[in-house]
Amino acid sequence: MIVGRSLSWRIILRYTGIPVTLHVLFALAIIVGYRVYDASWMAVPALPVTVLAAALGVLLAFRNNSAYDRWWEARTLWGGVVNWSRSFARQVLTLLPRPGTTQEPLSEVELAAVPSRLLRTAVDRPGTVRGPRASDGAVRDRFGQARMPTDAKVSLEHIANLESPPEEQRGIITKMVESITEDARELVYAQMGFVHALRCHLRRQDPLPEIVRFFRPAVIEALREEHNIPSAILLWMATRLRRIYGQVSDPQKVVFLHVTMDRTLSEMTNLLGACERIKNTPLPRQYDILLFVMTRAYLVLLPLGVVEELGWLTPIVTAIIAFLFIGLDAVGRDIETPFEDDVSDTPMTALSRTIEINLRQMLGETELPQPVQPQKGLLY
Repeated sequence: MIVGRSLSWRIILRYTGIPVTLHVLFALAIIVGYRVYDASWMAVPALPVTVLAAALGVLLAFRNNSAYDRWWEARTLWGGVVNWSRSFARQVLTLLPRPGTTQEPLSEVELAAVPSRLLRTAVDRPGTVRGPRASDGAVRDRFGQARMPTDAKVSLEHIANLESPPEEQRGIITKMVESITEDARELVYAQMGFVHALRCHLRRQDPLPEIVRFFRPAVIEALREEHNIPSAILLWMATRLRRIYGQVSDPQKVVFLHVTMDRTLSEMTNLLGACERIKNTPLPRQYDILLFVMTRAYLVLLPLGVVEELGWLTPIVTAIIAFLFIGLDAVGRDIETPFEDDVSDTPMTALSRTIEINLRQMLGETELPQPVQPQKGLLY
């Protein structure tokens, strides 16, 4: 997305440079033929050109308004992804059962009855899965081992000897972070993985390299078999939550948790589907073809209609009008596809990083990734 105050000439020339140059050269040829070689037949009445310009302006305005509506809807949907991601993490950390309630792991026969490999990783508890624990990507490596900064000045022995503050001096947030269950932590990581997977899914990129740090290896291997990875992650999260509900003995609380968490997951499913609708359903191609042809036809007729009155100023006027109409046509084509990882697209990389930072802070982490910064006025 373009966030700079001024537009780069490199971007402007990328969209308009070659076609505007061609029309200016054509206008120059018209004026040379009309004035130097006395080809008076090159001049046509200006009235048809004027009428065509008015009709073309209406068509361009309609198409560009429709394209902008798609662009703004895409940004609104990703605003919803940000909000519902924060809501999901908050619900997981505050509503799910606290430590002290456990549930027996499924037997081998019960696990074999689960319909898919991915869902088996959701109902089996992390402690029963052979292999490393989940990695948060910031304070643990992909093998689940805690990372230590290379320039740390305090040794592990010194940290171990530090006394914890008295219970009455520890804040509510500190107590909450310390009591985060492995299930809750894994679900929050899964939400981070969903957001990054959604971004890659919409850009038609492989999401697995981006989400490997958020899941256990068994889950990643199961996700390799899925065609729609964001949707599969939501299913995994719902199955994981159903497993956690078994730790609650109060039926009314189970119903409350199910309704609350299912609404959040349903909202994220709706956001996923709406983004896919924009991605997979472009504006009707008739608009593109008609506007492209009529814009070029008008710019061909333009120097013929003004050469008699403007003379040697014809190429200059043609350049200005050609830049306007070709620029409007290019802007409409560009913003109608907001998920292509281009200069005018929704900044999904920056939004994904923002969500990840927010959710990591909810988990009490201090080693956070840096926000994505604009580069040359562009935010991706």
